[in-house]
Amino acid sequence: MARVSVSTRIGLALTLLACVATALLSTATAARPGFGRMRVLAMGFDLYACCLPDGDCVELPDAPACDAIGGVYQGDGTQCVLVTCPSQRPTLTKGSLVISPRVELRWDAAGFLVRDTFLSLTNDHPSDVRILAYFVNGDSPLPADPTSGERAHPGWNWLDNELTLTGNQPVYWSALTGQPAAGGVSPFTALDPGAPPGRPAGDGSGDRVLRGFVYAWAVNAKGEEIRWNHLAAEATIVDYRGGASWSCPAVSHGVVSGVPHGDPPDPTPGVLNLDGVEYDAGFATLRVPFQAVGSAAFSGPRLITSDTELTLLPLDLDVRQETSGVATTLMRFDVWNMNEVKLSGARRCVSCWDQVSLGVYDPPNHFLLETLQTDHGVMRIDGTAAADCIDSTPRAAWAIATRRLRIDGGADDAASTGVAAGAGFEAAVVRFDPVGGPPR
Repeated sequence: MARVSVSTRIGLALTLLACVATALLSTATAARPGFGRMRVLAMGFDLYACCLPDGDCVELPDAPACDAIGGVYQGDGTQCVLVTCPSQRPTLTKGSLVISPRVELRWDAAGFLVRDTFLSLTNDHPSDVRILAYFVNGDSPLPADPTSGERAHPGWNWLDNELTLTGNQPVYWSALTGQPAAGGVSPFTALDPGAPPGRPAGDGSGDRVLRGFVYAWAVNAKGEEIRWNHLAAEATIVDYRGGASWSCPAVSHGVVSGVPHGDPPDPTPGVLNLDGVEYDAGFATLRVPFQAVGSAAFSGPRLITSDTELTLLPLDLDVRQETSGVATTLMRFDVWNMNEVKLSGARRCVSCWDQVSLGVYDPPNHFLLETLQTDHGVMRIDGTAAADCIDSTPRAAWAIATRRLRIDGGADDAASTGVAAGAGFEAAVVRFDPVGGPPR
């Protein structure tokens, strides 16, 4: 008879225990709605708290058993009765806060518009709701260049709009014009007015761009954030020159604090805590599949080469008059190719917002076909701190990847966008100045 080692038997037991925990937790939550604390009995093991993505808690022997069911281990000695698990819902569901991570306007060298972004926002509740939306210039300030005559450009600046959506009302608007919306909103060009429009794209095309993102959340008549988990958003980018368009899904954070619909989530207005207690928490790490830059794997009757534009957005935002500044974090990348080979060392310092092709990342660039060595890969992104990334701190972030396909050397163009999957929990904060109600 073949012998099985003690370590193998323990590993099998823990795997079985994790499977049992998943089944029991599913049964318990189905039978008792709202039940979120569970202790899985295991003879001979001490049990510790494991937080699940939906905010439930289950007690398991160790971190591997917790990881096996997609949880976050709370540490030896912890118990569910003493732990508050952050809550995370699917990122593309409705929420009280919605974020459009990519807004882009582009003009050619002659000043003709070649790309616009159309944003949509929907309230699917039968009652009216006020929305406070911040349009943010994602690029950094750019000084004037006396040699070329290029004007100075503001950066990391923002403007706010307040609009009212009636019950079950959808609206949309052009980033270029701000129309039609609900009576119209500010055009994105108000963030960098002047002629010629936009700033140099910096990609060798001669184009000019204005880029950034939008945060929008529900508020009451006093301008205070409220629970209104009925907002959904989306952006559609139209490339007139390339004859292509693609949608950029927005992400959402719902209020999870348990307050009634329409009420402030906590007593402190002007602070949205994305911590899993007030609003849905951010993720500790992100996971993005990608096609290697230069891959021709999608070719058939026509030659198709791949590229990916990665948009990175630290989740923290401070749009107060006395702002603490933009959020900065060092994005570290671990990359795996199709042969399960792990490649490390890729990194990028991000302040406020970032969007470039993976092909122009600094060495070591594991996203290129010649370095990845396979046509497809997956990256894990973690916002961390480093001395050479000034003012950087560990932060939650969002990432969206836009896959660009060049057909027959650019005769045609196609694109699609996906939102990163996330793992773990990391808190973030959105700060703003409530406008207050009208004087009496």
